[in-house]
Amino acid sequence: MNRNVADAAASSDEIAANIAGVAQATAVTTEGVAESRHAAAELAGMSRSLRDLVGGFTV
Repeated sequence: MNRNVADAAASSDEIAANIAGVAQATAVTTEGVAESRHAAAELAGMSRSLRDLVGGFTV
């Protein structure tokens, strides 16, 4: 019975470590999404500026 308890404890430790790994991966992914949103907003602003500049040319 002691062996079963030890195995269950080891499994619980492994599960906890896996959950911690998933949490860390989630945090990294969330940070990447925030950076991507920021970059997309900057690109949208540059696109508007470029469209306004090009619109000033006449053929």
